[in-house]
Formats: sequence, C-alpha cells, structure tokens
Amino acid sequence: MKPAAPLAALLLAVAAPAAAGTARVQAWFTPGDDATGAIVARLDAARDSVRLAAYLFTDRRIAAALARAARRGVAVDVVADARQFETGGFPVAGRLARAGVRVWLQGEYAAFHDKVIVIDAGTDTPVVLTGSFNFTPSAQSRNAENLVALAGSPALAARFAADFERHRAGAARLQ
Repeated sequence: MKPAAPLAALLLAVAAPAAAGTARVQAWFTPGDDATGAIVARLDAARDSVRLAAYLFTDRRIAAALARAARRGVAVDVVADARQFETGGFPVAGRLARAGVRVWLQGEYAAFHDKVIVIDAGTDTPVVLTGSFNFTPSAQSRNAENLVALAGSPALAARFAADFERHRAGAARLQ
C-alpha cells in the first residue's frame, strides 16, 4: 500500500537530517507509558526556548517544569485555547505567568486543539513533542493517548515553531 503524500512528506522531513546525523523518533502510549515524565525530562533539558501549544493544560508536573525552564532563562511561551481557560481547562495559567512564562490565549477558532511542544527550535538539537496527548493527569492515567518525540530535525522544528508563532500572533497575552 502506497503511503499518502502528506505522510510521505513527513517521513522525508524527519529522515532528511540523516545525512548530517540521525533523526530520532520515540513514542509513548497511555495509560502505561510515562508520557508526562518524558515531557518533563525534555523540558528540564531545554536550553534556549520552549513553545507549548495546548488545548487542555491541567498537569502540575508539566507546569512546574515550564516554570523551572523560565527561571533558568529559557524563553517559554504557551498558547492555549481561550475557551478552555474560561471554563477551567487551564488552571495553571496564572502560576505560569507569575513564574515568567509568557501565556497567550487563542480564541480565533472553534477549538485551538493543538498539542505541541517545540523545544530549542533554531538550534542544532531541537525536539518536537506532539500527538493526541493533552497536558493533563487524565491523559497520563485514564485516557488512551499518544505522544511522539521528533528530535534532531531543525527543518521540522522550524515548521512547528512557525505554526506556533502564527497562532501566538493572533492570541491575547494573559497579564
């Protein structure tokens, strides 16, 4: 069976850096795998920037890792669904803002359903985390969700970072 063109393009984008090094792809499936731990470990290793786009965000471990990154001098930006913020789906927003994380609320769409973290885009060692995994304790312990890490592809990280910036530009900053 021939893969669909978009899937083939993604596979080529992930494989493209192989000439200069090896792109690494990992996956976690919940419940069972420690996807939250994988996210926290990568956030704790961030050196330059973190861009997190979220539909739901209630996980305190992930919020604490973002706050630690901001305190280390890492530029941390979060764009989240404005309606989820209004209805309690983003209770960690205030704590993040007080820790130096720039928090933005995106209300242009029926749902801002992104679940992406771009770490250290613009460097030689970027990581993109994406998948169905919401940043919630339920995603880790009760839901069937997935998380995929794509490491070592500056071009792919740049695409995700550009998409993040497009959404951030249309969002309102939480003060």
